[in-house]
Amino acid sequence: MTQPSSLMRQPLVVLATATMLLTAAGAQAQTVRFKTINDAVPLKYFNAATTAPDPSNPNRLIIGFNTGLDPTTFITNEFLATFGRRVAMDTISFSIKAPLGFYVSKITYTQTGAGSTCRTCSSAGAATWVVAGHAASLGVFTSNPNLTGTADVAALKLVTVPVSITESLFSASGSVMVANADVLVQVLPR
Repeated sequence: MTQPSSLMRQPLVVLATATMLLTAAGAQAQTVRFKTINDAVPLKYFNAATTAPDPSNPNRLIIGFNTGLDPTTFITNEFLATFGRRVAMDTISFSIKAPLGFYVSKITYTQTGAGSTCRTCSSAGAATWVVAGHAASLGVFTSNPNLTGTADVAALKLVTVPVSITESLFSASGSVMVANADVLVQVLPR
């Protein structure tokens, strides 16, 4: 014969198991998709083909960069402005799609790089972006291109958000380079 206390435990076990499964499904469902990744200058600077979600955090898009030398000019394909190439500009664009039942709330862009500093060096750069049709400056810099910018789009409650990031580097002497960039996306339930 079944004891009354064991009868009470069975529904609790079923309830606990169902709660764990629903929680796991909800956490997994918060992963965004990055779609239609393009860059304006193929084979130089940003690289749409190697831009991909971070395997350890699928809501983080790691922006790829071209490497190597241009075979016709023997100038680097990296995102670098220097004496050999005084200007480097590119735009990368993509769409962020929130999972079912969620909307995009925040988008953060971060970039790092390096530049030369000397008494007579002159290099500079700027980064801008357009998020959901709203243009904004990410920053202006000289020899230190490290910057971070965040767009809070929670009030818009958009399921799909188009993003376009433009980087411009200039050098009269010295150099400035962007070597790493990523976009981190946060979502909220609808």
